[in-house]
Amino acid sequence: MEPLLCLVLFPLVAGAGFRDDFTTWNPNNYQIGVSAWGGGNHEFQVYTPEPSNLFVRDGSLYIKPTFTRDSRHFTDGNLYYGTMDLYHLWNKCTQHDNNGCQKHSYGGNSEILPPVMSGKITTNFAMTYGRVNVRAKIPKGDWLWPAIWMLSRDRSYGGWPRSGEIDIMESRGNTKAVLWGQNSGVNYVASTLHWGPDFNNNRFQKTHGSKRKSGGADWHGWHTYSLDWTAGHIVTYVDNVEIMRITTPSQSFWGWGAFSGNNIWASGGKNAPFDKPFHLILNVAVGGDFFADGDYDVPKPWGGHNPMRSFWEARHSWENTWKGDEVAMVVDYIEMIPH
Repeated sequence: MEPLLCLVLFPLVAGAGFRDDFTTWNPNNYQIGVSAWGGGNHEFQVYTPEPSNLFVRDGSLYIKPTFTRDSRHFTDGNLYYGTMDLYHLWNKCTQHDNNGCQKHSYGGNSEILPPVMSGKITTNFAMTYGRVNVRAKIPKGDWLWPAIWMLSRDRSYGGWPRSGEIDIMESRGNTKAVLWGQNSGVNYVASTLHWGPDFNNNRFQKTHGSKRKSGGADWHGWHTYSLDWTAGHIVTYVDNVEIMRITTPSQSFWGWGAFSGNNIWASGGKNAPFDKPFHLILNVAVGGDFFADGDYDVPKPWGGHNPMRSFWEARHSWENTWKGDEVAMVVDYIEMIPH
């Protein structure tokens, strides 16, 4: 484990920040995602608290996707004829949208149940301005979507994207994912801010940056992903090399976005909505809209109706890329230091 400051947990001390070195797994420091809603991007996983999806080993946290049929709760047949009731399975559900707490499959030509289980954690600790450092190894394997990101704790300005989103790191596990003319697979990590008054007026295109490796190299190794966040700027890094730098617009984000109507951020600063406490989130999603149509190492196996079913029934084309713990996001430490 890489030494940094000291190996002390201080998750609940006001003003002190938060650090977890994962010498043990303390789920009380986090909100554990339990939902099959699809993350708003029509993803294929159900987030669970299962020890096969979230566990600590040798001082690292593993967030690992697994096949639903391999769990003690389901068989392959259950995916086609069955019910996934999250309250019954895990006594909780954290997101009910899109039948996220209970899904059914009726056989025939219907959609199947989520074929993959995975993990998602959100820190209880939240902060406004400061430094975030996450030393992690991102996964490698087709259709895996790891993310290190932040959302507003209180949604002070309203639902997404009104209260903002800070994506410190996102990637795709495919070796080859040529999108818009460039390979954007595991050789690629990206940062993005999402902000706007509604889904159709999200100005994320203005606030995006990425780093690519060439020559067959990739980011599937130990790296430190960081955020430096002040009222004047939001900067992300990988190994202290800038991915994205956004300076607070002199005319405010509302003015820069050239939105119509009343300024929903008028009560905040020029950097609103990025002027409120944000939580840190880590997860590994599978499939969904993040994988746009493009040229992949294997043909994209879904589109149109019943995408989870198409994905699962084409697993012969991609499951050999899921190699043991390589599919996990492995986290050495999380550190949140308020300014």
